[in-house]
Amino acid sequence: MKNSMFVLGTILILGLGNLAAAYAFQLDFLDIAIPFGGLALAIIYFFKSKGGMASRRMDMAIQGQTGIRMDQKAEPTERSYIFIGSLFYLLLVVAITFYTYREYFLV
Repeated sequence: MKNSMFVLGTILILGLGNLAAAYAFQLDFLDIAIPFGGLALAIIYFFKSKGGMASRRMDMAIQGQTGIRMDQKAEPTERSYIFIGSLFYLLLVVAITFYTYREYFLV
Protein backbone atom coordinates (compact mmCIF):
# COMPACT_ATOMS: atom_id res chain seq x y z
CA MET A 1 0.00 0.00 0.00
CA LYS A 2 2.78 2.39 0.97
CA ASN A 3 4.73 1.56 -2.18
CA SER A 4 1.77 2.21 -4.45
CA MET A 5 1.32 5.60 -2.77
CA PHE A 6 4.92 6.46 -3.69
CA VAL A 7 4.28 5.48 -7.31
CA LEU A 8 1.02 7.44 -7.52
CA GLY A 9 2.55 10.41 -5.73
CA THR A 10 5.45 10.45 -8.17
CA ILE A 11 3.08 10.37 -11.14
CA LEU A 12 1.04 13.21 -9.62
CA ILE A 13 4.10 15.36 -8.87
CA LEU A 14 5.52 14.81 -12.36
CA GLY A 15 2.15 15.67 -13.90
CA LEU A 16 1.96 18.90 -11.93
CA GLY A 17 5.57 19.73 -12.82
CA ASN A 18 4.81 19.06 -16.47
CA LEU A 19 1.76 21.32 -16.25
CA ALA A 20 3.84 24.09 -14.65
CA ALA A 21 6.56 23.75 -17.31
CA ALA A 22 3.98 23.82 -20.09
CA TYR A 23 2.43 26.95 -18.61
CA ALA A 24 5.84 28.62 -18.13
CA PHE A 25 6.98 27.92 -21.70
CA GLN A 26 3.49 28.54 -23.14
CA LEU A 27 3.31 25.10 -24.75
CA ASP A 28 0.68 22.41 -24.87
CA PHE A 29 0.81 19.82 -22.07
CA LEU A 30 1.36 16.91 -24.46
CA ASP A 31 3.99 18.74 -26.52
CA ILE A 32 6.34 18.90 -23.57
CA ALA A 33 5.22 15.72 -21.76
CA ILE A 34 7.62 13.22 -23.36
CA PRO A 35 10.80 15.32 -22.99
CA PHE A 36 9.79 16.26 -19.44
CA GLY A 37 9.13 12.63 -18.51
CA GLY A 38 12.39 11.47 -20.09
CA LEU A 39 14.39 14.15 -18.31
CA ALA A 40 12.73 13.33 -14.99
CA LEU A 41 13.44 9.63 -15.51
CA ALA A 42 17.12 10.31 -16.26
CA ILE A 43 17.54 12.57 -13.22
CA ILE A 44 15.85 10.08 -10.92
CA TYR A 45 17.91 7.21 -12.36
CA PHE A 46 21.22 8.91 -11.66
CA PHE A 47 20.44 10.32 -8.22
CA LYS A 48 17.91 7.98 -6.66
CA SER A 49 19.32 4.54 -7.44
CA LYS A 50 21.48 2.89 -4.81
CA GLY A 51 24.96 1.92 -5.91
CA GLY A 52 24.50 3.67 -9.21
CA MET A 53 26.98 5.55 -11.34
CA ALA A 54 26.41 8.93 -9.70
CA SER A 55 26.91 7.67 -6.16
CA ARG A 56 30.09 5.75 -7.12
CA ARG A 57 31.46 8.84 -8.85
CA MET A 58 30.78 10.96 -5.79
CA ASP A 59 32.49 8.38 -3.57
CA MET A 60 35.57 8.42 -5.80
CA ALA A 61 35.69 12.22 -5.81
CA ILE A 62 35.53 12.36 -2.01
CA GLN A 63 38.22 9.68 -1.70
CA GLY A 64 40.44 11.62 -4.10
CA GLN A 65 40.08 14.85 -2.12
CA THR A 66 40.60 13.35 1.33
CA GLY A 67 43.16 10.71 0.41
CA ILE A 68 41.28 8.17 2.51
CA ARG A 69 40.24 5.03 0.72
CA MET A 70 37.05 3.45 1.93
CA ASP A 71 36.23 -0.21 1.47
CA GLN A 72 33.52 -0.59 -1.13
CA LYS A 73 30.80 -3.17 -0.87
CA ALA A 74 29.37 -4.49 -4.09
CA GLU A 75 25.76 -3.45 -3.58
CA PRO A 76 23.25 -4.68 -6.11
CA THR A 77 21.61 -1.81 -7.91
CA GLU A 78 17.99 -1.59 -6.92
CA ARG A 79 15.46 0.86 -8.22
CA SER A 80 13.24 2.87 -5.96
CA TYR A 81 9.50 3.22 -6.24
CA ILE A 82 10.02 6.82 -7.30
CA PHE A 83 11.97 5.52 -10.30
CA ILE A 84 9.19 3.06 -11.09
CA GLY A 85 6.60 5.84 -10.83
CA SER A 86 8.57 8.06 -13.20
CA LEU A 87 8.88 5.16 -15.64
CA PHE A 88 5.11 4.63 -15.50
CA TYR A 89 4.59 8.36 -16.05
CA LEU A 90 6.78 8.31 -19.15
CA LEU A 91 5.00 5.26 -20.55
CA LEU A 92 1.62 6.84 -19.78
CA VAL A 93 2.39 10.13 -21.55
CA VAL A 94 3.86 8.29 -24.54
CA ALA A 95 0.68 6.23 -24.85
CA ILE A 96 -1.57 9.29 -24.46
CA THR A 97 0.50 11.29 -26.95
CA PHE A 98 0.41 8.52 -29.56
CA TYR A 99 -3.33 8.09 -29.04
CA THR A 100 -3.98 11.83 -29.32
CA TYR A 101 -1.86 12.26 -32.46
CA ARG A 102 -2.67 8.87 -34.00
CA GLU A 103 -3.75 10.39 -37.32
CA TYR A 104 -0.38 12.09 -37.64
CA PHE A 105 1.58 8.91 -36.91
CA LEU A 106 -0.51 6.52 -39.01
CA VAL A 107 -0.55 8.59 -42.21
